[in-house]
Amino acid sequence: MKSHRSLIWRVSFICAALTLISLAVLALFLTTITRNQAEADLEAQQKRLAAVATELARPYLSGNSGQLPWSNPALLGDILSKAVGGPVVILNADGRVLAASPAGGVFTANPAVDVELAAARQGMVSHALRASGSGEQELLFTTAPVMVDGQVVGLVRLATPAARPAAGSMAVILVFLGISSIIWGGLALLPGYLVARYSSRSLTSVQAVVEASRRMEQGDYDYRLPAGVYDETRQLTEAFNGMADTVRNVVIKLSGERDTLSAVLGTMADGVVVTDPGGRVSLFNPAARDLLGIRAQQIEGARFVELVRDNEIFQAINRCQEEQSRQQVDVSLILPLRYLSVIATPLDNNGGVLLTLHDLTRIRQVETSQREFVSNVSHELRNPMASIKAMVETLESGAMSDLQVALDFLSRMRGDVDRMNSMVNDLLELSRMESGQFKIDTEPMALEPLVDVLIKQFEEAAAAQGVELADDLAENLPPVMADGEKLTQVFVNLVENALKFTPPGGKIRIGAEAEGEQVRIVLEDTGVGIAPQHLPHIFERFYKVNRSRRDSGTGLGLSIVKQLVEAHGGQITVESKEGEGCAFSFSVPRSP
Repeated sequence: MKSHRSLIWRVSFICAALTLISLAVLALFLTTITRNQAEADLEAQQKRLAAVATELARPYLSGNSGQLPWSNPALLGDILSKAVGGPVVILNADGRVLAASPAGGVFTANPAVDVELAAARQGMVSHALRASGSGEQELLFTTAPVMVDGQVVGLVRLATPAARPAAGSMAVILVFLGISSIIWGGLALLPGYLVARYSSRSLTSVQAVVEASRRMEQGDYDYRLPAGVYDETRQLTEAFNGMADTVRNVVIKLSGERDTLSAVLGTMADGVVVTDPGGRVSLFNPAARDLLGIRAQQIEGARFVELVRDNEIFQAINRCQEEQSRQQVDVSLILPLRYLSVIATPLDNNGGVLLTLHDLTRIRQVETSQREFVSNVSHELRNPMASIKAMVETLESGAMSDLQVALDFLSRMRGDVDRMNSMVNDLLELSRMESGQFKIDTEPMALEPLVDVLIKQFEEAAAAQGVELADDLAENLPPVMADGEKLTQVFVNLVENALKFTPPGGKIRIGAEAEGEQVRIVLEDTGVGIAPQHLPHIFERFYKVNRSRRDSGTGLGLSIVKQLVEAHGGQITVESKEGEGCAFSFSVPRSP
């Protein structure tokens, strides 16, 4: 506010000062004009007097002074002095004084006088404003030639006090100018004040717009200027508020799009990476971090080649930048073990590259599992069928007559057919489970009898392998709601699986205890265990951990177990350390 007032006073003062200066210049101009006019009038008067003096002096200088009453030079000087009203000097052509009035002493010799006399000798009348010899007053000197028959025969010099404007006139002028200065100075303050006031109002509005712009720069997009009260700034206020509304809407829209894009990038399974022309990362979503196995660190601004040391991906980026075309490459990472489809797309706006990473690991594993499954099924079916064919051919070639051999062959063929039938049944059962056509009939049942029967069923096989098989059920174990046949199938598959991978001298333990509304059942073994990278896929269809275990199964057993447990409303998990065995744990609802 102080700056506004200061502006008002500055503008008003400048206007008043300009007015006063103009009046002072006018006063000086009028004084100069008045003085110049007085000097011009005096010169005209002197010229006329000089003409009179030259006429009076001509007879004297032409030699006809004998007939004139002023043949005496002194008398002639007095007569001329009285005629012109001031000192007069008459000189001959050589500059010698012939006659002079009593006050002729004002004509002192100096170089300027010589110049004036020289001009008069050439027939010119000269005027010179000069101080008197005593310096007390200013005189107007006029030098005129006396001509006779076109010849200069003498000179006449007159001296008259310089005319000044009357003191009264000057006083009137000065008073007039003083009053005018006061009046015009006061009037000058009014327009100056109005101009400054108008400027102050405009400046206030402009400062309000500046402040609003700063608040908008700081993120306050809801701030608006109050409605303008001055016509000259109302349009500015309305334009700013309209612009603020537009900016706010654009920011809200961009923020929404940014949040949506951020949510999409944060939750999508595919990895997204954006690099600038220099190869530095400008965007890196969480999925890309997981797929590429990058630990928590500063990613944005880092060079991509330093984060991911894979030459195939780097070459794809280079080709994309050089050819400005979409590049696709499948890569295999070791740490972590993943198969990725990498698509590099050039960005037209800044020369960067957009990388899209699609995880092919599960697809590759499924494909591998399916190939292994087909191979296993083919092997499991081909071997029994080849064996049956060989035994049939042997019987046809005459072995039928040997009753003991024939019965042995028939027994073997029955076993092979049972194994093939079991395999087909597993496939059909898993297919029904996954298609949703599978149902179980649950009823309250105790676990102890079921486990006892299971142990008796496998104790001979366990003893043959040198493996201890025992139960460790909690006391007072409540009954469970289960389908006895399906639950037995779960136990059988898990025990068979444990026996396959538990070496002689190992132990298999079956335990159970109540946990709230569930009964938790655990089957532990001291076998070879499962490597960490296989644990997430152990229950997948067709998945087999390692062919080197001489596993003749199809990779369907644990998939069936998982489906049966979930059909009972439970969950199954596995914990394992390679070389130390594993523990399968699943839950079954307890009976109400």
